[in-house]
Amino acid sequence: MVERESEPKGQGVTSPHCAWVLSGAYTPPSQDDKLGPRTEFQAYLTRFGGRLFSLSSLGGTGRHIPGLLRRRLPRLRLASLVLARGSGFDAILASGEDIGIPLALLSLTRRSRIPIHMMFHGHHLESRKLRLIAPILQHLRHVHFHCLSESLRVRTQAVLGIPDERCHATGYGVDTRYYAGTPFVPDGPIASAGAANRDYATLVDAVRDLPVTLRIAADSTWVPVATKEASPQLPPNVEMRSYGNYAGLRELYRRARLVVVPLHPARHACGYAVIAEAMAMGRAVIATLTEVPPDFLVPGISGLFTQPHDVEGLRATIQRLLDAPEEAAEMGRNARTAMEQSHSLEAYCDRLEKVVANSIGKSSFSTGPVSDRSG
Repeated sequence: MVERESEPKGQGVTSPHCAWVLSGAYTPPSQDDKLGPRTEFQAYLTRFGGRLFSLSSLGGTGRHIPGLLRRRLPRLRLASLVLARGSGFDAILASGEDIGIPLALLSLTRRSRIPIHMMFHGHHLESRKLRLIAPILQHLRHVHFHCLSESLRVRTQAVLGIPDERCHATGYGVDTRYYAGTPFVPDGPIASAGAANRDYATLVDAVRDLPVTLRIAADSTWVPVATKEASPQLPPNVEMRSYGNYAGLRELYRRARLVVVPLHPARHACGYAVIAEAMAMGRAVIATLTEVPPDFLVPGISGLFTQPHDVEGLRATIQRLLDAPEEAAEMGRNARTAMEQSHSLEAYCDRLEKVVANSIGKSSFSTGPVSDRSG
């Protein structure tokens, strides 16, 4: 039996009863965890009702199965189980493409195809296998892609050819109640956080000779790797360590005068969580400009972008805000306003639910050619 949350009582009258499927394991939050930020699936299911599925309770270790297949089999089993129960739901929501793609492909084996909505991060857009199955995905009219930004939507359509009506820039949501705006700290350190695709080498070199302290929040098991990549020896004004939990990370944001998110070049969504959290806390953010930047960081308004691997450019940008604390403070206020108005979990869930509800009873069960998009 797949583990599932106790069924939330939705508040929406016309909202669909959905299954939300996580690609990984899920453990119900402990009492301490409940004090942390809400996730998008918790917020959505609480507001609109539905049931949560995850890998947590899939039985068997599968040790007798070859490694590559063993890594993929649990998600295929989960997708199959959810689809088998599909008649009990109006729609299926998938937390990412690693479970959304299996759901989409396995739905071909089902006569009745309820709408499938996958949150799309773009991690596999360069994958040859994904490109090979793109023609199938183009014609699955019940499958929707919810991209984390408009730039990712544009890239997804360019690579996979998903029609406009099924490829949505639903955006991103952050718990603005947990990450609440706090007053600007003009003498605080610079903060940075995260592990995935981080270019801390460039950031450390950029602040090496600046009269400011840099605090990097990194998981303790990842610190030795990050330190080696960043510099043979961190300068005295740089500290890199684990901050333990969400509360520790939130405190780091609160004490910071600004937040920097250095990234390697990327064609998928990355750095969005830290950028959104810092902005919700009322902090100006400097981030590396990738090919799919987040919509919510508006340069010159709520933060600034720099080019990848540009030490001098990043140093100059940091120095600009250090020399103009009033500009940094104003960007932070603008950032907080933007997150409250358009990128809170509530706003995100409203956007998502609108598309999901619109798909109920309107998705075609045919896999024939899609009509000309220019029509």
